[in-house]
Amino acid sequence: MGALRALRDYLDIIGLFFFLKIVKRIDRAESTTGYSDLQSLYLAARDGRGEGDIAELGSYKGKSSIALALGSRAGKRRTVYCVDPHSEGTREIFLKNLRGAGCLDRIEPVVAASQDAAAGFRRQLRLIFIDGNHEYDFVRRDIELWKGHVCDGGIIAFHDFTFPGVRRAIAELLPPGEYTPEISAGCTLFVSKGKRQNKRLFEKIARFNRLKNALFLLKGKKLPESECAKP
Repeated sequence: MGALRALRDYLDIIGLFFFLKIVKRIDRAESTTGYSDLQSLYLAARDGRGEGDIAELGSYKGKSSIALALGSRAGKRRTVYCVDPHSEGTREIFLKNLRGAGCLDRIEPVVAASQDAAAGFRRQLRLIFIDGNHEYDFVRRDIELWKGHVCDGGIIAFHDFTFPGVRRAIAELLPPGEYTPEISAGCTLFVSKGKRQNKRLFEKIARFNRLKNALFLLKGKKLPESECAKP
C-alpha cells in the first residue's frame, strides 16, 4: 500500500510539472518565487485539510497567486484573497497575468496594505502565504494580524524563511505546542496551527523534494545550498 501511494504521489508530481510549466505557462509572471515553492503552494491549496479560504500577503505580479488559485480550483475549494497595495504600480500587470492564466474566478484582489485589509477581514482561512516585506517588524505585524483567522489544523506558509527577520518573527510568535514547523520546499516554510492534520500533504511535498534532488544528481549537478534570495 505504501509503495502504491508513493507511486501515485510521484505521478501526480510529474503531472503537475507539465500542467504548471507547460500547459499553464506559469513562468510568464515575473517573480523571485521558485518552482519548488509554487508546486508546493499548489498542493497545499488543493489538498490542505480544513475549511476556509486562502490569503496571500504580498502578491506582486501574481505568480504565486496563480499557483494558489489553480490549486484551489483543482480541489474545488474556495477563494484566494490576494492582499497587496501594489505601491510599485504592479496592479494592472497582476490582473493581466491572472487573466492570462484563466484563474480570476478563484481570486479576490485586495488592493490594500496588510494592516488595512486585516481590519475588515472576517473570513476563516485554511492557508495563509506570507510574502510581504521580510523585515522583522513587518513580518511580526502580518503574523499578529492574520494568524487568528487560521482554522485549527490550518497552514501558515512563509516565503524567504531564511531571512533573519522572518526567522525571528516565527520563533517569537508561533510557539511550539501551538504551532509546528512541518517542511520546507524551495524557500517556503510550512507551519501547522494546532492539531496537525496534513501529514499526507507534507509527505507528498517531501517526495517532491526527493525527486527534485534526484534529478539534480542525475544531471551531475550539485544540490543547491539554498534557493532563497539573499537577505
